[in-house]
Amino acid sequence: MFVGSDPESGRPIQLSRTVHGSAREADEALRAFVDEATPARSDGVGATVGQLLDEWYSECERLELSPTTMRTYRSQIDKRIRPQLGKLPLARLTAKHLDDFYGRLKDDSLSARTIHHYHATIAAALHQAVRWGWVRRNVAEMSKPPKIVHRKVTVPSVDVVRRVVEIAEERDPEVAKLLMFAALTGMRRGELCGLRWSDVDLEQGRIEVARSVVVVKGGVEDKSTKTNRSRLVALDPVGVALLSDRLADATSAATNAGVELDADAYVFSPEIDGREPFRPDYITSFFSKVRDTADAPHVRLHDLRHFTATQLIGAGVDVRTVAGRLGHSDPSLTLRVYGHVIEERDRAAAAVMGALLGSSAEPVSSAN
Repeated sequence: MFVGSDPESGRPIQLSRTVHGSAREADEALRAFVDEATPARSDGVGATVGQLLDEWYSECERLELSPTTMRTYRSQIDKRIRPQLGKLPLARLTAKHLDDFYGRLKDDSLSARTIHHYHATIAAALHQAVRWGWVRRNVAEMSKPPKIVHRKVTVPSVDVVRRVVEIAEERDPEVAKLLMFAALTGMRRGELCGLRWSDVDLEQGRIEVARSVVVVKGGVEDKSTKTNRSRLVALDPVGVALLSDRLADATSAATNAGVELDADAYVFSPEIDGREPFRPDYITSFFSKVRDTADAPHVRLHDLRHFTATQLIGAGVDVRTVAGRLGHSDPSLTLRVYGHVIEERDRAAAAVMGALLGSSAEPVSSAN
């Protein structure tokens, strides 16, 4: 198939693909091949949904979005969006196409939350198409993905958290400290792995959460936090003691090995010199084994974050402070996720007022 000319030599560029199968299968493969190989015009005229997705994905790469986010986009596009919508001319895409697509995802037993993630990806690509002038409107805004039923978050008890940390201590004291620190601060998994000694101020009793470690092809790398902003998190004496012990252990191990512990080394590291962080997926795997031993099979590593939030709110800490410690970009997110805990605090407040006034005050009777 002729797809253009080489800009330097002027020679025609021909592409071919071999298909083993029936004539019908070959015809279907040809149509798919034409869709993949034919470049979209810069003004988007004649572009398919698949071609928009490719251009939008390239734009996301240019903007250097998180590797984790890019992997999610790639998986969504390749597994479901392109096979079902990719050949559609972009100009003919309607809200009905998207509603039908979401219906098929639901029939495939995908959760409403997962379908909303697909919806968000498609909406973002179409928003870019509007910006480029490829389409006049974003039809995703008129489509209706299934309603998400918000459920209470899973929160482990204090006893479960203590038992998990104790079992972790028997297997790997360093990772046990990381898990304990997770419960103390509510930090995300990648943020814990990305913490460096240069972020720690033991004298002032605080840390700066400035980065997160993510898994990429061939290893791991640092990136900014989820909100792209750093935050200061205060430490209590338990947190300060935990990091002080960790620093003493790391310094001693490095000295005994004849290496230097750099001031910018990772706080939690599998390496003696602290130059490499723990892989976030390793921490999750380790936690899963420990929680199973602790007879808490339904508790996830992320639930330590929920544990921190609910304990703070339950103790009367205001939502804005809790949101700041967790790194939520907006306290309204904290209210949405932990609203049930706030409701319980409201009932407790009502009980306080009742106890205060009910015992001494006479019942208020209506005037005759």
